[in-house]
Amino acid sequence: MYPFDRAFLLLPQPRIAICRSCHDAVFPQSVRTHVNTRHQYLPTQERRQISDRASELQCQGVLSPDIDDVRFPSPGDAAVAMLPVWPDGKKCTIPGPDGRPCGYILRTRQGIQMHCRDAHGWVNKR
Repeated sequence: MYPFDRAFLLLPQPRIAICRSCHDAVFPQSVRTHVNTRHQYLPTQERRQISDRASELQCQGVLSPDIDDVRFPSPGDAAVAMLPVWPDGKKCTIPGPDGRPCGYILRTRQGIQMHCRDAHGWVNKR
């Protein structure tokens, strides 16, 4: 078994990797930072192999390069295995370029406001 497979669970439908220890979804470009900061106990060579494998999987189209390319489940679908379900999420409803609601979800009011400001030019009119 490759070091990547020991550290991450690959979910092909949403095209994401989930850290088996942290239960976090991690994008390929963030794997190196994730293993270097959260799993410093792993040998340096193994962390490098994990990161290199994530890059290979992204190049092969197995992993999404970023959140815009993830195949999110539809409302009503079962929760993604190993990911915690947080009932306090805030969902962006600002229409995107295609007219559909953005759908980006964050857990804090400040986080969703920052997303709306940065991604959509939203201004809080208090």
